[in-house]
Amino acid sequence: MNIESILAPERTYCALTAASKKRILEEAAIRIADSLPGVEAEELFGKLINREKIGTTGIGHGIAIPHCRLDGCKNIVGSILTLSNAVDFQAFDDQPVNILFVLLVPTEEVDEHLQVLAMLAEKFESSDYREKLSNATHDSELYEIAITDLYPDTKQALR
Repeated sequence: MNIESILAPERTYCALTAASKKRILEEAAIRIADSLPGVEAEELFGKLINREKIGTTGIGHGIAIPHCRLDGCKNIVGSILTLSNAVDFQAFDDQPVNILFVLLVPTEEVDEHLQVLAMLAEKFESSDYREKLSNATHDSELYEIAITDLYPDTKQALR
């Protein structure tokens, strides 16, 4: 499993502006729904917000991994967004978030969902990876950085 198997260039957004967690999740839902036939932005936004009410998806180091189960979703789908100004996500380290990786998961999927979350958490442990994502200046550059597997301060290739 790697990021390239769930992420596509049309779901990669660089330097978005939002004043709050709610606004960036709304913007993410709109953009993701525009790229996926059959996905409704309002339903997706509601599911992402409801997941945040259970507990923050801010994992620390300026990263959040908002995720939800979605009826009609046949495969795990990802979207990466960077923010021009970080927003409060109530992350465990109290750091505002400037990188989001949104996951949509089929309703019945459990094992692969956990594998993807673990893979993303491992990739986001790399300070070099986080810095390169944060410094991307356009969508295509962000996509290329996101799907790259090797970084100098990691112990091994991340997959």
